[in-house]
Amino acid sequence: MKPQRIVLWITAFFLVGIFVGLSFRESISGSKGSSMDQFFQYLQDEYVDTLDIAKLQQQAMDYILSGLDPHSVLIPVEDEQQIAERMQGSFSGVGVEFTIYEDTLVFVYIMEGGPAESYGLKAGDRIYAIDGDTIVGAGLTNEFVTQKIKGPVNTYVTFDIIRDGLSLVAAVQRDFIPLNSVSGAQMYGSMGYVKVDRFAESTTEELQEALAKLDDQGMRGLILDLRDNPGGYLHEAVEIADLFLGGNKTIVSTKYKDGRTIVAESKRGDKYEDLPLHIILNDQSASASEVLSGALQDHDRATIYGTTTFGKGLVQEDKQLPDGSTMRLTVAYYYTPSGRSIQKPYAGADLPGEMEGLVFQSDSGKILSSVGGIEPDIELSNDTVGSYYWGFSFGTIDDFAFQWVDARRQKIGTWEYEDFFNMKVVDDELISEFLKYGGYGLYIEDLPMDQLTELRLMMKAAIAKNIWGFDAYVSMLLNEDPVLKEVIKLSSGTLQ
Repeated sequence: MKPQRIVLWITAFFLVGIFVGLSFRESISGSKGSSMDQFFQYLQDEYVDTLDIAKLQQQAMDYILSGLDPHSVLIPVEDEQQIAERMQGSFSGVGVEFTIYEDTLVFVYIMEGGPAESYGLKAGDRIYAIDGDTIVGAGLTNEFVTQKIKGPVNTYVTFDIIRDGLSLVAAVQRDFIPLNSVSGAQMYGSMGYVKVDRFAESTTEELQEALAKLDDQGMRGLILDLRDNPGGYLHEAVEIADLFLGGNKTIVSTKYKDGRTIVAESKRGDKYEDLPLHIILNDQSASASEVLSGALQDHDRATIYGTTTFGKGLVQEDKQLPDGSTMRLTVAYYYTPSGRSIQKPYAGADLPGEMEGLVFQSDSGKILSSVGGIEPDIELSNDTVGSYYWGFSFGTIDDFAFQWVDARRQKIGTWEYEDFFNMKVVDDELISEFLKYGGYGLYIEDLPMDQLTELRLMMKAAIAKNIWGFDAYVSMLLNEDPVLKEVIKLSSGTLQ
C-alpha cells in the first residue's frame, strides 16, 4: 500500500471517532440529521475506490465499544446463532461427533438416543456426500460440515456413506440436540461431584437432575466445579444459589446508572440448604460463576478452593441493531451480598474509588477480599495441576488415537465405558508407536517420568474420546486431576 494511502486511512478512522461523538451529541440535542450519516455518505458517494460502508460502520462501532470497558462488544449477525444455541442449551442436528481424517469426514461418536443412532449411523462411517454434494477434499473444514449437518427441526439431511467397503445412503431427520451445560456427575465416596460449564437456559434443571441422581447414590456433600466457566445467564446463577441458601438471603445486587438497584433474594424450602458444599474456581471462572460463588462465600455457605477468579462484575444487556447485529452493552455493576464488587479495575471505571478503603465481611465475620474477583478460602494454585506438556501435541495424539480405534472397532464395540477407567490400554509399546508416528525423535526411555505419565493419560483420554465422545475425554482427564483429588481429600474430612 502506498504511503499516501496509509495516511488517508489513518485520517479516516481518526475522523470516525470524532464524528461518532458529534453524531451522539447532535442526536441528544434533537438536531436533524447526523454528522456520522453525512460522513459515511461522503465516503460512499465520493471516495475514489469502492468501499464496504457496512463493514466500515461495524469497525467504527467495534472501536467505540472496545474503548468503553472489557466486556461491551458488537456481535455480528453471523455469530448470533451459535451464541444463542450455547445459551439455549440445544441446537437442531442429528447427534454426531466427527473428525476430518485425510480429507474425509468420519463419524467418531453417535449420540445415544439421537436421530443418527435411530437411523442406523455408526461410528467409523465415512461420509463422501451430504445432500448430494461431494465433500471429500483438501478444503473440507469443520465449519463447513457443521453448516451442512445443521438445519431446521424435522427437515432431513442425506448422507452418502462408505462402511466396510459398502456404499450406503441414509436420510436422517433433524431434531433438537442438547448442549448440556452440566457434566461429570459422579460420586467420590460419600462426596458428590458435578461440573457446570456455563450458565445456560437449562442449567438449573440439568443440575437438579444431576443432584437427584447423586442423592440416590448416598451423597452427603457436594463438590461444585466452576473452573473455566465464563458465566452466562444471571437468573440461572441466582436460581442455583437459591438451591443452597435458606430463605430471605441476598444473592446479588445489580446497580444501574440511573440509581436503580435490583436485589435478588433466596426463598426458603429447598432440599439442599444444609448440604455441605465445596466450590472449585480458577482464573477463568467469571461473571455468573463469581455471582454464585460470591453469594455462597459471603453467607459462609461453601468452602472455596482454587485460585482468584477472573473479576467480571459488569452487567451486559443485548441491544438489537437494524442490520440484525447485537450491541452487548455494559449497563450495571454486580455486588455480592456483603457489598463488594466482583469487577477488577479497568481504565475509566468509576468503581475503584467507590470500593477504596472499605472492609467486607461474611455473615460470620470473616474478612473478604475486595480486589476484584473471588479469592478462594483454600488456595490450590495452578502449579499443582501439572505441566500438561503433551497438551500442546493433542492434535497429533488425537489423530493417532483415531487410527488406533478405527482399526479395532469390532473389538472395541464390546467394551464398557465404566470398565475402561481400569483397563490398561496404553502400554509402553503403544507409547513407542506414537513417538515414532509423531516424528518426535524420542524413545520412551528419553521421557522423564512426569511427562511419560502425562502422555499415557492424554493418550487414554484421546482413545476414550474416539470411542465415547468428548465427554468421555473430559471425564478421563478429570479422574486424574490433582486439584480435584486434593479437594476430595480436604472436603471428605469435613463430613460428619
